[in-house]
Formats: sequence, structure tokens, C-alpha cells
Amino acid sequence: MSKTLSDDLGPTLELQGIPWIVRKAVSFATITGKLTQTTDEKGTTQIVVDQTATGGIKGETETYVLDGSESRVGSSMFGFQNLRTQWVSLDDQPMSFAGGPLDPWLQEGWLEESSGTHDHVQVYTVSEKGWSAEHIWGFALRHGERYYAKKILLKKGEDSLKANVVYEWKGPLVSDD
Repeated sequence: MSKTLSDDLGPTLELQGIPWIVRKAVSFATITGKLTQTTDEKGTTQIVVDQTATGGIKGETETYVLDGSESRVGSSMFGFQNLRTQWVSLDDQPMSFAGGPLDPWLQEGWLEESSGTHDHVQVYTVSEKGWSAEHIWGFALRHGERYYAKKILLKKGEDSLKANVVYEWKGPLVSDD
């Protein structure tokens, strides 16, 4: 994750109920994610993100099955969450998993590199801790260069925060395609 190109995640972590000492540690760590994308015999895409922090400390492994179905996942940092993930085309007036149209901010600023339903990844998370987050993942230009990025809209009660997270891509995508 590029700390210089990404928004400060401290406020989002605070809204998610992460203790100050953990937020402080995260602010100093460099987080690296190894993404692996596979497609099963039914054509369903799965993305696995293995995270490592500064010093080789094993982070969490996140698994996303892009079929729109709901699954329950557990995280030592975030607790239990209900998760839905799918491919989404931002050209087709996409709907939020929370109901209603997808927030326009989540749809802005992306590179359109393909056509059809595989343009971007949409993730919706509802935590047992009372917050929800809708993400769009894709590629965007920052300072004239192409980066892998996520836009996150986090809500808890009446509070909401927006965060841009930008990653420095280091190597090819490992895929079974």
C-alpha cells in the first residue's frame, strides 16, 4: 500500500472500533498484499489476498468469491463480518448491495480497461460491530501513472467516511486463466 498516494486510514480504523495502539502500529507498518486470482469450472472468480506487514509478519488472508452471494468471515482485527463480492460494470448504473444506486463517488476516477461485467470488483461488508463498508476495486491514474486502487465508503450509524487506497503493483497477477 502506498502511504503517500493513499488517504490516512486512521479515521476509518477508528470508526471501525480499532484500538488506538493498533491504529498507531498500522500507521507505521508497510502492508504488502499478494493477490491470487482463480476461476472455477462454473466460471466464478475467486481472489485471495495474503497480507504481510513490515518485517515479514504474517497478516490476514482475505478470500473474495465474486458471485454476489453472502458469506460470513472472521478477522482477528475486524471481528465477524458478512461479505458480498461481485464483478461490476460502472457503465450500467450499478446498485449498492445496501440497496439503491451505488454512491457516485465510488464510481468516479477509474480507468475503463475492458468492456462487459469484469470492469471492477464490488465488495460490501457488514460488521457485527455496527459498521458497513462498500468498496470498488480497479485501476486508476495517480500523477499520470496507473495504480491498483480501492475506494471505500464506510458507514456507522449517522457517520460516514470515504477513503482512497492506492497500491504499488509489484509483479504479475498469479492466475489459473
